[in-house]
Amino acid sequence: MAKFADEFIIGANYWPRNHGIEMWKEWNYDEIKSEFIEAKSLGINVMRINLFWEDFQPKPDVISEEAVKKFDELIKICHEVDMKIAPTFFVGHMSGENWDVPWREGRNIYSDSFMLRYQIKLVRFFAERYKDESAILFWDLSNEPDNYVKAESRHDAWLWNYVLSNEIKKYDKNHPVTLGIHQASLLTDNNFYPEDMQEGNDFLCMHAYPIYTDTCIDPVNSIRSTYMAPFASKLTQAMGGKEVLLEEFGATTLMMSEDIEGNYYKVVLYSLLANESIGAIAWCFGDFSVGERLPYNSTPFETQFGITAVDGRVKKAGLEIKAFSEFMNRIEYKDLKHKKCDAAIIIPDKYYSALFVGNDYTPERNFRILLNSFILGKEAGIDVELVRADGDFSKYKMLILPSAYRKGHLNYDQWVKIMDFVKNGGTLYVSYDGISLEGFDEVFGVKTQYSMVPKNETVSMHCEELGIDLNYKALKFNKRLIAKPTTGRVIANDDENNPAIVINKYGKGNAILVTYPIELYLSYMPDVYKTDRSYLIYKYAKELSGIEYNVKVESPYIEVKEFDYGRKTLVFFINHEDIDIHTKIRISRKTKNNEKIQDLISGRQINLENFTIEANGVVAILLEKGV
Repeated sequence: MAKFADEFIIGANYWPRNHGIEMWKEWNYDEIKSEFIEAKSLGINVMRINLFWEDFQPKPDVISEEAVKKFDELIKICHEVDMKIAPTFFVGHMSGENWDVPWREGRNIYSDSFMLRYQIKLVRFFAERYKDESAILFWDLSNEPDNYVKAESRHDAWLWNYVLSNEIKKYDKNHPVTLGIHQASLLTDNNFYPEDMQEGNDFLCMHAYPIYTDTCIDPVNSIRSTYMAPFASKLTQAMGGKEVLLEEFGATTLMMSEDIEGNYYKVVLYSLLANESIGAIAWCFGDFSVGERLPYNSTPFETQFGITAVDGRVKKAGLEIKAFSEFMNRIEYKDLKHKKCDAAIIIPDKYYSALFVGNDYTPERNFRILLNSFILGKEAGIDVELVRADGDFSKYKMLILPSAYRKGHLNYDQWVKIMDFVKNGGTLYVSYDGISLEGFDEVFGVKTQYSMVPKNETVSMHCEELGIDLNYKALKFNKRLIAKPTTGRVIANDDENNPAIVINKYGKGNAILVTYPIELYLSYMPDVYKTDRSYLIYKYAKELSGIEYNVKVESPYIEVKEFDYGRKTLVFFINHEDIDIHTKIRISRKTKNNEKIQDLISGRQINLENFTIEANGVVAILLEKGV
């Protein structure tokens, strides 16, 4: 089985600029080869190719010889240019429009035996014919299939994915198989669950776009949006338990300037690397000149998602891909080792749905709380990951349970495991949104009185110990807790003088309770991270847990990631905000006055005592091990 450990995938989704989805009908060998050469010059090592279903299987029992001949020519181009491809089957959805194979006649592609039989025929043909083809990097079963045909149940989606994946692997032992699922699998109950897809797929994919979700309400080059794709990758990995490729990401310069889009690309590329993605594939290679055609006629903003312009000019996004690729060529990717994460955010057990809950309990709600918790963790300087509620907590020093709901969030047996975690010395952070469990009061050192929605439109907290005043816009249906301290110590009160943050010693560990669902509040507040200091609560929890890192910065906007790298430590500093940051790098060793270290990305010397990282900038340094 092919592995990707030796190379970070840097790619682009491809349709020809002057033909778009008519690529196979209007085949132009010379144009495609020229564009592949352009992509190669930008450091791209794979192009994702869509096998438009109607072109390759015009009838159920017919695989088009003409289309296969063109695919063979594409393979020839790959060898001439030294490019790999990721062919994607059963493409019926593209850029906001759908095209159906005429012979489907309303049958469900996932569960109808007739449709399954002839889909198996197509993938078997390709698996047998191209099993030894070195130009193919992996097979992708489809592009966002739920946008094309809805699966009637998660079991239908599982069956379809499992059967087709294993059919390919029966004949082709050389190429991995995956499925191009997208953020709808995290934001809605579309029946394509990462935990189900992993049973058939060798690795998981995710398509993530902040411009396409109301959970990102800030500019694309600011902290919530730049963390969204890395977070979606981490969440998919935690849910499915396999490595994740960010198979689509990007933006359109019809919605923003090229500079802002380029800065978004730069931050996301390095943050994906920092957060364990196995690669990033841009949507898409080129702007399109065929705006009068579908799908672009009905979704006109789709014409300028390219990292290159219609005339071939490289846009800033393309330049950032090239710069990232050049950096990756200067290091040995296979030698980068992720350090163990000491802190984890717990994913709600019933992520997609639960019985007898309010209308506010949805996958989007859960995505919101987890995303904003992830951001607060990163702001607090915590290298945080996500863990399933039924997962193993033993390797962590700190657990985070954000905006915990009354039902669906945790089962009682999972809560017992968490109590044992704290008793044995772990640190637990919980913010309240109705959670009610036996032992809750004991863990947090409070006596529950009652819960209610906030009376006012805003919620304020004052915490003298942390030196912060916090303000949130309240939500109509979400609960806050009224509780009296018993063994717990109140470190913050709300504007009604009720406990807002309580710290308690429980067994050998520590428990921190916030009596409001602050992560959920933050998720609805535009551009809030420019001023919000809620991350200091997370930072306080980190200090209680004893989590320490070799390298730290004071700014909440800079993501710091340490990799073991042979006999050294490779450290990235990624500025997720669109403002210059002047700060000090703190290293757990004595540093010489005005010590300068080279930035591996720019080649410039940086001063650890007087460090400035530009808006959406990235710096990488090498340090001796053990510092």
